[in-house]
Formats: sequence, C-alpha cells, structure tokens
Amino acid sequence: MKMTINLSALAALATWIACATAVDPPAAKPAGVKVGHMLILFECEDTVVKAAGVEGHKWLGGPYIGTWHDIRGEKSLQPKRMEPLERGDYDMLLLATPHCYPEKESWSGHVGLDSTPALLCNKGVMNNPKFRLVWQSWYWPRTERKGDKKVLSWQPRKAPPAGLLALEKLTDQINAKHGRKVMVISPVEEAVCKVIEMVAAGKFPGITDPTELWVDGDMWKPGSHLRTLFAYTNVATMYGVSPVGLNPDFSPLKWGGGKSAPTDPKSFADLAPITEEQRKVLQQIAWDTATNYSYSGVKKP
Repeated sequence: MKMTINLSALAALATWIACATAVDPPAAKPAGVKVGHMLILFECEDTVVKAAGVEGHKWLGGPYIGTWHDIRGEKSLQPKRMEPLERGDYDMLLLATPHCYPEKESWSGHVGLDSTPALLCNKGVMNNPKFRLVWQSWYWPRTERKGDKKVLSWQPRKAPPAGLLALEKLTDQINAKHGRKVMVISPVEEAVCKVIEMVAAGKFPGITDPTELWVDGDMWKPGSHLRTLFAYTNVATMYGVSPVGLNPDFSPLKWGGGKSAPTDPKSFADLAPITEEQRKVLQQIAWDTATNYSYSGVKKP
C-alpha cells in the first residue's frame, strides 16, 4: 500500500513540538551600576549582588554627610564632599538611618523639597540622568524589662505608620519634580515586622523570641538573620532581582571589631549561622515585601 506524506502537516507538527517543549530563556540580569552607600549599613549588600550574578556593579563609599543624626537639609551636605555626587560619579545611593522618616525635630524642620533626600536627588541628577536614591526604611526596636529579661515591645502592624506615609508623600514630591522615579524606598522595616510576627507566632524556624533577632536586644546590633534580611531587601530594591535561591557567602564578613571582638562571648565571628530553612524564609520575605510595595519600584514577576 502506497503512503502519501503530507510535508506541510509534518512541518506544522514539528513546529508545534518545538514550541511545546521550548524552555523560556532565563531572565536577563540587570547591568551593574556605581553604588554609593551611606550611614548605617552592614556591608552585606555587595555580597548578595555578587551572588545574584550582577556584572559591572561597583560598591563605592560615600559621599559623607555626617552621622545618622545629620538629616538636616543643606546643613547635612558639605559642599566639598558633595562634588563627586554632583559630577555624576554615582548612579545610585543607598542610605540607611534610624531617622529615615520625615520628622521636623530630627530633620531640623526640613521635611519637604528642602530635605536631605530631596537635595541628594537634586545633586545626583545634575550630571547623571539615570541617578537613583534608594532610601531604606528602618525598624527601631524598643525593649522593656520583664523580670531579669529584656523583651521586645511591639504590636502587630495593622496599618502603615504615619512616618512611612510621610516618607511616601515626600517621595511623590521628589519624583514629581524630576518627572521620573529618582527616589525609591527599600521596605526593610516592613520586612523586619513580618519576621517579628512570624517569630512571635512560633512560625519562624529555630527562633521563638523576637528579642533574639538583635544581640542583647540592642538596636545597633541586629543579628545575622536581620543583617542578611536588610541586604536581601535592599538588593531587591536596588536591582529588581530576586534573592530567592541565592547562597551568598557571608562568612568573610565579621561582626564589629575592636580588641574585645575575638574574645567577647556576646559577639559572633561571622554571618554564617543561618540554617538553610531560615535562609529560604528570609529571602522569600524580602522578595515578597519588595515586590508588593509600589514605592520600591520593583516590578512583580
């Protein structure tokens, strides 16, 4: 019996099979940029960026504006130290401070377009049209004594705090002035609150007391879990890349310093003692928080 082969049908079948079995190409990595970092960061971001495979990233110091108290408008910005920013040396600034929210007293009354973040944006875009300011929100832990123990004093978050709403309003003002998203907010505080709630509810693996997220409950000593959470959230906001599945090597990073560090039993030598299960949880919280917060500028996948 003679068979007739329909070449057109075979070609169509081959095309269908190729489409059905095709694997989507991996998402393109964003190009790295020159990033200045300022004030109270814990040096984990650079490690996360490298683990994410972002090429061309440069982690730069400065520009210096003083201490975490110095969110005081023009008084914060020493002209000589601002020259690199004005020249366009920075594509991005990442800034973290406990005084992250507009507050008349701590910001010396400069809470609008004459505020420190607004002026940093003005200077950053002078000679660099792609400049962005990444302003990290900050969770300021409050503790109280219960017997001989220090415990975290907190309430479950039911609505955004007034300070965050004020920062969002300022961000809108700054971006409206420049006609694009020059300033974004890295939602670290929201991510920290989610971890605290998980711990308090007994749903975070291996930690049952929220106070343990800080060394001695000290706001200046976030433990390794929080330090890495800050970095995951900041990098997600900076580059729009997911930290989920990354395995950055934090072991070379040391806690603090000084003569007492090697023998102080309350200090820890590195940032490695995070279990695989904990790492996955922290990474997912960071990514979910960044992608569900419009002011981060991160697009949902």
